[in-house]
Amino acid sequence: MGKEEQRSRKTTKYLSVPTMLTLSILVLVVSLVRGCYHLLSNAEEEVFTSPGGTNTIVVRYDLVCRPTIYQKGVLWNKEIWNYPNSGFMETVHFNVEWLSETEIRFTYDDVRDKYDEEYFIQIPE
Repeated sequence: MGKEEQRSRKTTKYLSVPTMLTLSILVLVVSLVRGCYHLLSNAEEEVFTSPGGTNTIVVRYDLVCRPTIYQKGVLWNKEIWNYPNSGFMETVHFNVEWLSETEIRFTYDDVRDKYDEEYFIQIPE
């Protein structure tokens, strides 16, 4: 084996370590950002399961308490409903009532009954 071949092999080994380290760091950063994103964009999260256990929904509230409803999936959640109005000045929670395995009643009960809201939401199968 000549000196050129030895130098070539050493260079290849030396370059693969930083490349692997860079890829490992990139995968770690992507995983952390993906895993922690909802902590930065959502104030609260509630999980509800249908009475028969066939459907699970996730209600996420953003920083001004606008709810978004997601259907829980294996890899990621699918958005099925987004609050159509502006947010709230105080912390609020909506009530979830299962009407069937694929339909919920989503209500907000105001203390003074002035701003009560009610939505009927179909969950896709």
